[in-house]
Amino acid sequence: MNVRPLLLAALALGFAAGCSKPSASSSTPSNEPGTPSGDSRQPSAETAAAPSGDQSGTPVAPPPTPGNGGEAKAGESAVYIVKDSGVRCFAPPCPTYNAVLADKPDMDAIPIHELDLSAVTGGNEQQMESLMQRTTAGGLKLRGSLETRPKAGPAGDATVLRASKLE
Repeated sequence: MNVRPLLLAALALGFAAGCSKPSASSSTPSNEPGTPSGDSRQPSAETAAAPSGDQSGTPVAPPPTPGNGGEAKAGESAVYIVKDSGVRCFAPPCPTYNAVLADKPDMDAIPIHELDLSAVTGGNEQQMESLMQRTTAGGLKLRGSLETRPKAGPAGDATVLRASKLE
């Protein structure tokens, strides 16, 4: 049996199907700007659902929860348990560490791209190495604050955990 004619027929049908324009009776309009859609009617103000609690059409931020609520906020000092994530990347920033709040150990881990221990170690390389070894074992418990460094590398923004004290 010769497979070549079947392969050529499949390719020809594939090109024909892939290059054809969608029919004008398509019921799914394109949501991309500048693209004409099959249905030129815009939804009226009565049929468009407004966000709950706001009639202006702009989304409303949820009310702040008291306390920390299990969420780590940038710039606020908190106690974290930091562990090595095992992830290694070619392009920085790389989420090399995972941090969880010490009082919420079952929360989702926060990916940390950089761990700044300079305030704790005072520049001592041996102490820095000892603390880094603790991230691979059971985890390093420290007080610190999260910061975001925009455009830290080709992979985007970096989350930096700046340690202020060991716990």
